[in-house]
Amino acid sequence: MLHIINKIAISVIGVIFSVGVCVGNTPADALRAALKQKNLTPAQRVATLSQLARAISITETSNAINVGMQAVALSRTLQDAQYTSMAYAILAPIYLQQDDLSKAAQVVDSALWYAGKTESRLAKGMAWYRKGWMENIKGKPQEALISAQQALRYLEKTDAFNYQSAVYYVMASIYANLYDSPLHKKYALLCLESARKDKDDDNLLLAYQTLGTYWQYYYMEHKEDKAALDSAFFYNRVALNTFLAHRDQVIYHSTVAIIALNTADLYAQHYPPSYRDSVFRYLDLAKQIGEETHHLEVISNYYGMKSDYQAAAGNYDDAAALLQKGLAVVNEDSLPNLATKIQFMAALSDLSEKRGNYKEALLYQRQYASLYADLYSQEKLNLTKELEAKYQAEKSATALHTLQQTADLHRRLGYLYIGLGVASVTAAIFLFRSLRFRLRLAEKEKADAALQAQLRQQENRQLAMEKQEAELQARLKEEEALRLIAEQQLLQERQERLQKELLAGTLQVEQKAELLQTLQKKIAENRNDRSVLSQLDLIISHDKKLDAYYADSKADFKNINPDFFEKLKDNSGNLLSRLDLKHCAYIYLGLTNKEVSQKLGIAPKSILMSRYRIKQKLKLGKEQELDEYIRSL
Repeated sequence: MLHIINKIAISVIGVIFSVGVCVGNTPADALRAALKQKNLTPAQRVATLSQLARAISITETSNAINVGMQAVALSRTLQDAQYTSMAYAILAPIYLQQDDLSKAAQVVDSALWYAGKTESRLAKGMAWYRKGWMENIKGKPQEALISAQQALRYLEKTDAFNYQSAVYYVMASIYANLYDSPLHKKYALLCLESARKDKDDDNLLLAYQTLGTYWQYYYMEHKEDKAALDSAFFYNRVALNTFLAHRDQVIYHSTVAIIALNTADLYAQHYPPSYRDSVFRYLDLAKQIGEETHHLEVISNYYGMKSDYQAAAGNYDDAAALLQKGLAVVNEDSLPNLATKIQFMAALSDLSEKRGNYKEALLYQRQYASLYADLYSQEKLNLTKELEAKYQAEKSATALHTLQQTADLHRRLGYLYIGLGVASVTAAIFLFRSLRFRLRLAEKEKADAALQAQLRQQENRQLAMEKQEAELQARLKEEEALRLIAEQQLLQERQERLQKELLAGTLQVEQKAELLQTLQKKIAENRNDRSVLSQLDLIISHDKKLDAYYADSKADFKNINPDFFEKLKDNSGNLLSRLDLKHCAYIYLGLTNKEVSQKLGIAPKSILMSRYRIKQKLKLGKEQELDEYIRSL
């Protein structure tokens, strides 16, 4: 039973940040008093409700969920989604306390979703911390480490040292389970550093606990290093002294119960029996806190360690009675606690063997096998192992039957067959030992297979990341090619626009040239006629109007295809005159016959004849419209 103790620090303390009990109601009362203040902002009220839900999560679990949901509902009235994300993050472990893992996972997902809707680094860090926390509970350490690292990227740029300490604690626990001592120590020290900055007693207790566990594990591997054992005691004692000095300010007393169990385990494992009183003193402290906090696993471990001492003294009946009390405590819990029950069954089976009650030992052994099968049923335990367990159980039953027959023959035939009886008892004990060895070997093989699978998953993720990087490089090259094409198109459009402006300027120059010729002709013909000046004035005014009109329609000329005139010349066999080409250009721009006559300076009737000649030169049929044909170019 002694090796159960260290597992609590890894499997139970992981949720202590949010599911501990407030022994002595000072923290909860302070939060309730704060809620009565009328000057609280909605954001402050959300935070206070969430902290109150956490403080009462064990003693009033249902009420804690209601309070937490009040915080969620109020947070949704606020514009910033950070408050909703943080309310969900704090609510998640309270659902786990109610043994509702699926609901806890749902609110963690909600926390992540709302964290994506805010710029708050604290909200994002809390959400990713909860994600890693949940993945660690589900037995996914590699995924949990990735999420924890993401949480730290957000939290390290904030002053949220309490959550930084929480993330470091989860990472230290994971590396402790993976037997990675250097990283366990690294993150345990970071946990303590952040807790000291935060100056929160509960965070300090957790930091001292994980450092004490590190040095305890280290000493188990390096028995010659007595300083490691002293360090384990040091951190445990600092934690206990901190608790005694600030008991009213500590919310999560369960942490202290586990530290007391670890300290008792250190005395029991590494000190002579004369230190029995020290062991019992720390065990009694753990039991007291376990009863106050309704921490059934702590209480069951208390009975397990007490039983080990009675068994070592040869008091097997007293040891069995203590184990039965501990098992009863475990059975009262709403959680299955299969791993703990398995340990109790193994210990009870060993005691029954020592007491000579092999029938009872076989019964416990069968219960042990049944619980073991249940523990790994969700992980699809290999059918061969189940058959092996049944086969060994049948062999044990056969051995017990043979033992009973031998006892009957011994009573009838006397001491003649005493040797056969002793041999049968030895065979039965050997079968029990063989079964336990096979079960432990199977458990180790399963753990090794899981580790290999995790390594393969990590390699696959690395390959996937490399593939994503290659795809990204390809997309960048494609986007660069598209950018070059767009620049070429822009240059081509600019060139076409300049060509159009040149066309419009050419038309204007031709019109000006014609005007000057007209003026020269008029002057030559009417040198002595005073009316010439009036006519010239009219011509100049008319030209100004044409200039104004040209300025208005200059943009329209730009829409003409630069190949427009070339197409007209080709289609007419180069029969169109310059006047015909200008006429076609004005038709393309949508000018009426009257407007064209004004532009070209000819009578409206002459326009109709000009259109007729143009159709002939373009070889158009009677049914074809000249305007539609020109615009189609």
